[in-house]
Amino acid sequence: MFDRIRKLSGHTYEHLNIIEISASRLNHNYNYLSSLKKNIKIAPVLKSNAYGHGLLQIAKIVDRLNPPFICVDSLFEAYELLKANIKTQILIMGFISPKSLKTKKLPFSFVVFNKELVDAISKYQPHAKIHIFVDTGMHREGVNLDELPSFIKYIKTKTNLEIEGLMSHFAKSDDPISQDTKNQVDNFQKGILILKKNQINPRWIHIANSSGVLNNDYFEEKIGNMARTGISLYGTDPEGKDNNLKPVLSLKTHIAQIKKIKIGEKVGYDFTFTAKTNMTIGILPLGYNDGVQRELSNKGFVLVNGKYCRIIGKVSMNITTIDLSNIKNAKVGDTVIVYSNNAKDKNSIENTAKLCKIIPYESLIPLTPSTKRIIVK
Repeated sequence: MFDRIRKLSGHTYEHLNIIEISASRLNHNYNYLSSLKKNIKIAPVLKSNAYGHGLLQIAKIVDRLNPPFICVDSLFEAYELLKANIKTQILIMGFISPKSLKTKKLPFSFVVFNKELVDAISKYQPHAKIHIFVDTGMHREGVNLDELPSFIKYIKTKTNLEIEGLMSHFAKSDDPISQDTKNQVDNFQKGILILKKNQINPRWIHIANSSGVLNNDYFEEKIGNMARTGISLYGTDPEGKDNNLKPVLSLKTHIAQIKKIKIGEKVGYDFTFTAKTNMTIGILPLGYNDGVQRELSNKGFVLVNGKYCRIIGKVSMNITTIDLSNIKNAKVGDTVIVYSNNAKDKNSIENTAKLCKIIPYESLIPLTPSTKRIIVK
């Protein structure tokens, strides 16, 4: 019945909700992405709790794959990896408050795009290596291309920091033939040329994300020697075309209660579901707090004993109700697959995202960190 238990304060604690992470699938995806372009190294992106999969769980797997970097967004995430004895070099891509660098010597590489952060790193972490983020047209973070020469000069004359990398980020790499994407590639090449003119030849050049790698044939040799892959590493092609990727995650729970309702009776907040016949329903101990999209109310599916069961009524904060009428001998404690790691299933991350009219990222990120994550084969 409840097969995942641990000791908590001297007592057994039964995990009703479990996220399973497949190490073999993650390894497969990494190796597959690495095979697409031999001269491009894959740097796994583990920001936002490794896209909901679990920062430390994923880090311990990819650490054994010898990637050039593990990419995170924040100093907090980098600290968590450091405390977990992750050996791979960590690249912090997001903004850091300069005050946060007033600490012990840190073994991280930093992405920079303003003088304030350059000054802080130079003052408090002078040994650190940096990656310059150049804005190639997306117009989020990044040094404007026309300001890049003066930015480089500032680093060279005011600091002793080693420029380890030049990077940017695609806005539409899922549309590699668009003029916007071509402009970004051209601007990135201009950025590389500016560095060379200033006698700087960084070890790492990177602009590509998941779609950039999957569409690498369109970019020839213009996207550098490293790619930062997030969603594809976890088994999802943003364009939904590549069947070689294998979803890494599944979310499982257990039936907490079974009850009968009669024709005409209603279910859930606002009574949005009315039984058209006598029914057997099941109560699941998880809801949108746990990452079950509220948009799945009255239209999503879960798997019970290999059969699809419809979500009925509104998904609540901690409870989801399902139709068990077609499941013979269902009982309290039976395992329920909420999100399947079979991409073709109705309740896969990709298909539930389509059903909710969102992108797969939005299905993964809300998976609460408090849900137990375990590594399976």
